Amino acid sequence: MTFINKQYFIAVAILLASFSANAENNFADRFTFSGFGQVVAGYLDESDADYQGYSNSVYLGEQSLFAVQADFTFNSSLSVSGQLLAHSASDRDSGVEWLYLNYEPSANWRFKLGKLRTPFFRYSDVIDVGFAYPWISAPQQVYSGFLFSNYEGASATYLRSYKDYNFEIEAYYGVYSGSFSRAGEDTPFDVDEIKGLIFSVNHGNLNMRISTIESSDFDAEIPDFDGFADILEISGFIDNANAFRFDGKATAYQANINYDTLDYFAAAEAIKITSDVLAVPELTAYYATAGYNFHPFQVHITYSTSKSSYNVPENQIPVGIAPQIDQLSYAYDLITSSLPLYNLDSVTFGARWDVRHNIALKAELTLLYGEDGEGSFYSNITDEGFDRKSRLYQLGVEWYF
Repeated sequence: MTFINKQYFIAVAILLASFSANAENNFADRFTFSGFGQVVAGYLDESDADYQGYSNSVYLGEQSLFAVQADFTFNSSLSVSGQLLAHSASDRDSGVEWLYLNYEPSANWRFKLGKLRTPFFRYSDVIDVGFAYPWISAPQQVYSGFLFSNYEGASATYLRSYKDYNFEIEAYYGVYSGSFSRAGEDTPFDVDEIKGLIFSVNHGNLNMRISTIESSDFDAEIPDFDGFADILEISGFIDNANAFRFDGKATAYQANINYDTLDYFAAAEAIKITSDVLAVPELTAYYATAGYNFHPFQVHITYSTSKSSYNVPENQIPVGIAPQIDQLSYAYDLITSSLPLYNLDSVTFGARWDVRHNIALKAELTLLYGEDGEGSFYSNITDEGFDRKSRLYQLGVEWYF
């Protein structure tokens, strides 16, 4: 029995036992329903590339979504939560976003078991709830999707207060099974071990947080990578062959600090990804943002930046021995030098109007400054002369219920 099968078996057993013990209570009263949604329109003033799914025509199908969440409470310490999400983007599946058992035996401990959000970023738990943060689009350089948005496993959280300080430590462990998009095609992708740790402290209006996640035991099949790796291995160049296999790991580190008052806010978040898998770049990125509130309006500005590279083994394939070996060496250099880089600076200006307590209208302008000749988070580049500079305009309405 696999780890996931075991955890669901345990969860079902606990749920059945709890339900039997509380069968006499009113079933309907134990359910609560909530939800959220957003409709976002975007336009990129560039005809030679796309960015985040937007091009030089107004498009509403990239970030529009609707979600419903149901929570069922068995008793004061045990509950189950599930969320169904319908997303308009073609590269993201709709369906069950999370489904987990929540157990809180005391005010200091919280345990979860099931399909969970990966809690790496500051806004991981609410990244789909646009109403919960200032932007229409969270900074792409940090929230770029190189890490898994959810996992199947378990987490344990310890909470403690001391004077005016609130501390929280969370550890989680699990697996991931899904896919990632490469060259416009979805590739099945499994990770057999995900483990992470989070520490946060809150003092009045100030919050600080650090986290780390490590993913290992990758399992993915990319035909062109696998085929080239087989050729290199047969030719005796083992280290270079291993660069094209998913036998490594990726580790990420995160830190954020934010200060919020009724009148203004300021925040910064930074991440660093280290990887020995060519499908995952090494990345350093951060953003700094500040805003002013004059209810029911808000204005804000954000600067974001990222630098990326790859941990590519030195080419050990000699040149000049035989034409076939020369071709292998040239092919290795060509493939590793053409891996997409994600170097990008951006400045975002945004405004928000809280029309009602649960409805917000937003407008954003993002100035993008990429590097010539690189990917810089752009896609479908039709002209290599494109200077990687453009403007993204967005309008959105967001709500919750």
